[in-house]
Amino acid sequence: MSNGLVAPVGIIVNPLAGTDVRRLSSPAGHTSHAAKVAIVQRAGAAAEAAGAQRVLLAADSAGLAQRAVTLLGGAAELLDQPALGSRHDTVASARKMWKQGCAAVVVIGGDGTCRDAAMGWPGLPVIALSTGTNNVFPLAIDPVAAGTAAGLVASGVIPLDAVSSTTKRLVIHVGDDEYIALVDMAVLETDSVGSRAVLHGDQIRAVVAALASPCASGISSIAGRVAPLAADDPDGIVVYLDRGTGSAGEVRRVRVPLVPGTFQTVAIRSIARLARGHLAWFDGPAVLAFDGERDVVVGPEATVSVTIDDGGPRRIDVDRVLWLAAQRAAFDVQEDAHG
Repeated sequence: MSNGLVAPVGIIVNPLAGTDVRRLSSPAGHTSHAAKVAIVQRAGAAAEAAGAQRVLLAADSAGLAQRAVTLLGGAAELLDQPALGSRHDTVASARKMWKQGCAAVVVIGGDGTCRDAAMGWPGLPVIALSTGTNNVFPLAIDPVAAGTAAGLVASGVIPLDAVSSTTKRLVIHVGDDEYIALVDMAVLETDSVGSRAVLHGDQIRAVVAALASPCASGISSIAGRVAPLAADDPDGIVVYLDRGTGSAGEVRRVRVPLVPGTFQTVAIRSIARLARGHLAWFDGPAVLAFDGERDVVVGPEATVSVTIDDGGPRRIDVDRVLWLAAQRAAFDVQEDAHG
């Protein structure tokens, strides 16, 4: 703890979350910069009101956190680091908040933002607020509730261990290189990263999912609509899509919302569990998409291995924090002698 009493609360906002090319071809939602500033402002004010003595905001290329710091004043501070306008800003911000001893970090973005934060800080104590396109890991949480929960944990009123749990992640190896995904990895039949967003189901060879909800949109909906997988299920799911080689009786055709508000039919060839300690293998050439975004080009001679473990972020249960706080009268105010 940096001041000897109360650990800081961190806030990371991704100005690029929810702004990708999918909005050109679908009715996917959009969270404006002004709305994101307001989210940061509400979360930061709530954290301070709940006992946080320092609220560290990560600078971003759009100046959202910079504006929020000016509006907040008080305990709000801006992390001294460059903002280059890439995903590496989130990685670096999470790493710096780790070094600063933050007790809880509010991450405002989508699945990719949460993945980047987890790369910067393994075991990140996170409250993830959804402002991305396909959101499976972050949730729709009121910013005031999120900031209050972070402040209560930071001030020690509610112990982190009582209100948090470790999450799953996929660990992917391509040669000597290691990558992670918090939700899913897709193996794509294409030769370039391009716009990063995955728009067409006919490109997908296989999906490996750590989380798979039938309520979700995006790549994980493929697994979610044929083999739902809960967050507390220790295993993963591998869904192999048909590339025109299976007979009609062997192929299962499923309608999925690959992009929010639009639907495509995908052909499922087979489904397998990915148990702890086991590997799923894939051959190149391919492109790998992590948590909905194309990221890595795999050469024709390379192989890809995927396993699942509990090395993901430590998710803070906001509802549980506030319930415990209410039960312990943590919101009560003690009047002084003058009333």
